[in-house]
Amino acid sequence: MRRLIGIGFVLLVGVSAALAGGVTRIYVSPSGDDTASGSWWRPFATFGRAQQAVAAARASRDAPPPSCIEVLFAGGDYLLEEPLLLRPEHGGTPACPVVYRARGATPPVFSGGRAISGWTVGPDGAWRTHLPQVQAGQWDFAQLFVNGERRFRPRLPKRGYFVTAGDFEKNDAGINGFLYQSNDVSAAWANLSDIEFHVLHVWSASRMRAASIDPAARAVKFPKTRPFNAYWSDFKNRRYWAENVKEAFGTPGEWYLDKPTGTLAYMPLPGETPANTRVEAPRLPQLLIFQGFENQPLSHLTMEGLVFRQSQWLTPPEGNFTPQGEMNIPAAVEFVNARGVGLLRCAFTQLGGYAMGFGPGAHSNTVAHCLMTDLGAGGVKIGPPFVGYRMAEAPKNVLTPDAPDGLAQTTSAITVSDCRITGGGRLHPAAHGVWVGHSSFNRILNNEISDLYYTAVSLGWVWGYAEPSRAHHNEVAFNRMHHIGQGVLSDMGGVYTLGLSPGTTVHDNVIHDVYAHDYGGWGLYTDEGSTGIRMWNNLVYNVKTGGFHQHYGRDNVIENNIFANSLKDQVQRTRDEEHISFFFRNNLVYWDNDGTLLGSNWKGGTRGEKDGKPTQHYELGPNLYWHSTGKQEIFPGKKTLAQWQAETGQDAGSLVADPLFVAPAAGDFRLKPGSPADRVGFKPFDTASAGPRVSGRLPRLAARPVPTMYETRARLGD
Repeated sequence: MRRLIGIGFVLLVGVSAALAGGVTRIYVSPSGDDTASGSWWRPFATFGRAQQAVAAARASRDAPPPSCIEVLFAGGDYLLEEPLLLRPEHGGTPACPVVYRARGATPPVFSGGRAISGWTVGPDGAWRTHLPQVQAGQWDFAQLFVNGERRFRPRLPKRGYFVTAGDFEKNDAGINGFLYQSNDVSAAWANLSDIEFHVLHVWSASRMRAASIDPAARAVKFPKTRPFNAYWSDFKNRRYWAENVKEAFGTPGEWYLDKPTGTLAYMPLPGETPANTRVEAPRLPQLLIFQGFENQPLSHLTMEGLVFRQSQWLTPPEGNFTPQGEMNIPAAVEFVNARGVGLLRCAFTQLGGYAMGFGPGAHSNTVAHCLMTDLGAGGVKIGPPFVGYRMAEAPKNVLTPDAPDGLAQTTSAITVSDCRITGGGRLHPAAHGVWVGHSSFNRILNNEISDLYYTAVSLGWVWGYAEPSRAHHNEVAFNRMHHIGQGVLSDMGGVYTLGLSPGTTVHDNVIHDVYAHDYGGWGLYTDEGSTGIRMWNNLVYNVKTGGFHQHYGRDNVIENNIFANSLKDQVQRTRDEEHISFFFRNNLVYWDNDGTLLGSNWKGGTRGEKDGKPTQHYELGPNLYWHSTGKQEIFPGKKTLAQWQAETGQDAGSLVADPLFVAPAAGDFRLKPGSPADRVGFKPFDTASAGPRVSGRLPRLAARPVPTMYETRARLGD
């Protein structure tokens, strides 16, 4: 009883301080004590205990409305036994949000992992330790971090990829396995059910387990039929590797977990010893959950300067596959019925899935000046399809625009700004930097998104025109996106859009070094019915297949952009439809390689009418075009501009002239005095304003290169 009275007394003292100073402060330290008072001199030890104090302070009758509360965390490590769960009683009010923030220069680090010790060094140089929880089936992990760096399990082949020979038992329900070549796979491999076959398709990837291996048929048979049997998801001539093969263990930096014996083996890198090395593995699939309710959202809560690391992801027994974007991969941080929540100057690293996901009822939340790095999947997911959220407690009718109490029940109005999202896709290569599904009024501003194997920013989750999209009025602006794709997957873009998207804008971004394995390394990519999108003031250069490409869509406006040095085509268009696909005007297009100006399908460009329908299905001009050699026959059919204009009526007012960039080979696309760009209506824009703005102090945790298992390249010849 004395202990409880003591806690209550201190909280009342804190509230009294709030009467004088306006703020109740609760202190937490890794060296604290949850039976202490939570004061500066006697801090709590855990986040959970601080939450109890917040709820008590908010409920206290002596607390003045509104009560302002700060929870201040000393630097150091906080080990999580379960995900942090914040509910409405842990939030604040519009006038006084509850703030959870770092107290000093050393960041508080909340970890879902555990350190592993007890190593013995074997004759082969490998370290080994026994993990009873693993042997008992109480713990499993597929990631290991050594001195803060991601390490990988043994694989075959050691470098590069095997190539599949074909599908095994393909039917209407899906595919039951794949055929392999030669002796790439062995039925004698130990712990067969723990081996994962990581297969790269066109724009997606499979992680499949084997129920059995048939050497006679050279077939890997899956435990369960894998859905989807389309050409883009099949197993014909696909690159793959076998991961977690015990017999392949032995290369420095590799590790292998023998679950039947509970033995973890690690082959150290030169200079590593058990005494100078910290080895950690994740335990928790999620680290932080903001959980409100339909009639009582969690609101007005801010976290600042905190670090979250090490979340788990395990391949299910039946394997893993999703058609696009790795949407079935959960996030370490989840928002459900959360309103007015802010994450400021926080860091998220060493994760098995996405960093964060905004689910049902998440509205008007902000993520700003955060670092997301070393990610198993991508950075941010916004909107349905919802995966991984606490759906048992999610609101009903989450797709209804307005609830009786006036609260928006859709996921919308999320702002992601000034963040660095880098080093993603380490387990799930088809993940996005930022993905927006059925969600509107979101703003993706001033971020740097890099080192991914698929698209940087994706908008929409509707294919074609058949149904309305809930992805509209989204804004992607002032972002810097680079080193995307890196030769791993295909059919991607810096910014990728789908479906009807009225009010959506993409402007003032800098996009470069987008490189696909096969086709489709585009800068701006309007796909599958993209409609009503305006893209302007974007600089796109050094991509593989085209600065801009439209598969099919309607009434998109592409204006006042710079497209430079795509390797294949500068501008692409695929499908000819009986309406205006896009308006392409006031753009500067420049290249210094063997690529063409207009690639793929430019039918339907002639002005006129046939059978009562207009024959012009796109509109070009005025634009400025220039090849560094000065050649003039750059239009389809090796026509000059005059010939192209006379034949089609397109490009009225366009020019073929040197734009006079300052140093295009060095990525400097400012215009020299005397540039003819203004003659086509081009208005210069400031490319230096793209990327994170400096505001406050970013987390001490710096982004460093993240190891990968993929064979990557940024451009042809790398």
